[in-house]
Amino acid sequence: MAGAVFAQLIVVLSSFISFLSAGSSDVIRVVGDSVQLEINGSVSEFDEFTWIFSGSVNVLKYYKKYKDVTHSPRYKHRVEFNEESCSLILKNLQITDSGPYKVKASNALQTTTLHTYRLSVSDPVEPPVLTVYNSTDPCNITLTCRGHDLSITSSCYKETCEEKEVTSPGGVALSLSVRDGAIICNHSNLVSWKQEKITFTHLCPDTEPPEVHSGSHWTGILIAVGILVILVVGYRWIKQRRSAGKTFFKHILC
Repeated sequence: MAGAVFAQLIVVLSSFISFLSAGSSDVIRVVGDSVQLEINGSVSEFDEFTWIFSGSVNVLKYYKKYKDVTHSPRYKHRVEFNEESCSLILKNLQITDSGPYKVKASNALQTTTLHTYRLSVSDPVEPPVLTVYNSTDPCNITLTCRGHDLSITSSCYKETCEEKEVTSPGGVALSLSVRDGAIICNHSNLVSWKQEKITFTHLCPDTEPPEVHSGSHWTGILIAVGILVILVVGYRWIKQRRSAGKTFFKHILC
């Protein structure tokens, strides 16, 4: 009797320790992508493994002794299972695949949860739309950046713009910024991002840097060298004249 009670205590204690050591992870993927759900640590002491979705839907069950893998019809053609690590790969993810996934392992003494994943699957964002409103001054513009149900309106003068950003509760963000001579409208969510941009030189020709022609460049150098030669020759000529004048006066005095 005492031995049975002691064995039950060991089982309860082992389950409690496994519960404390069980990990959890948040995973984010885009629709159509794949995700690998792994088990951290050794799995050699367990005989049976079950991957469960949303607390009640069995994705897959594996009996190690018989090398038997049983798939749920819902996941049969979208699942890959590694019999050595007991990890799971879900392919062609859809929005409906979002939710918690946990793996339960059992042997003759216990059943425990080894790991829990919280999977979030989202659609990729659509390309944003950047609209420029014409004005009499092409360097003084108003523009609108739109993406999904978000919108930003800003004004720019030459290469200076009012940068803005807005977000939605679902993690969708829309921003308007300036970088490397371009106005950038960026639309993003937790799994993807897309941009539309327009350069200032396209909007305001005055911002285009002046062209430097190689011929003009060399002409300037030659002119500078010529001036320098004239100055040197002139200096030497004046110096020689002064020296000659001093010699002349010496002869007169003598």
